[in-house]
Amino acid sequence: MTPSTSLTLQGFLQGLQAEMMLLLGTIITIVVIRWLILSFMAKTQAVGGASVKDTDSVRSFVNWAAGVLFVLALIGFGLNAMTYGTNAIPHTDLDKSSIYHDMDSNIKR
Repeated sequence: MTPSTSLTLQGFLQGLQAEMMLLLGTIITIVVIRWLILSFMAKTQAVGGASVKDTDSVRSFVNWAAGVLFVLALIGFGLNAMTYGTNAIPHTDLDKSSIYHDMDSNIKR
């Protein structure tokens, strides 16, 4: 049986499974930390320990930081996907060695 070098969507997604799980974990972590900080600030304001202006500035900073981290996580996932997609298929034209020809002859035996 000759191995196939064609890249199917299923194979591509299976190859990116670890990166997808990391992306999902990162997004869940960002959401949980954001929720914890905002709930702490709401309780602090309710008790009277912080002013409305302070909690609004913290809330806007937390939302900004969560957005930046989310965008960075998506960019990292996109870079990993592009790297995986370009390296999954052997580049026989770029490699001047005979390794691919040797592999083909071994497979045809």
